[in-house]
Amino acid sequence: MPTIEKQRRMDLRLTERQRLTYERAAALRGQTLTQWATAHLDESSARDIAEASTTYLSPDGFDAFCEMLDSPMPQAAKALLGRKAVWE
Repeated sequence: MPTIEKQRRMDLRLTERQRLTYERAAALRGQTLTQWATAHLDESSARDIAEASTTYLSPDGFDAFCEMLDSPMPQAAKALLGRKAVWE
């Protein structure tokens, strides 16, 4: 696997207990503290981004949403889409 040059640092303030706990967890995985921390940060950030950018619907809500998409567009929406954009 090719080595990727890492050009950024991130400093964290930790309690002694946090540091020892993280070091122990990393050692149990056979990783450095940096490897362990970045792996967990990668996983957490991906999960948080997905949670913030994904909409979940119940089966009934999904059916209602699909029905709205399939129904004719209201006249007010057609008029809005027909207007000239303010940035043009």
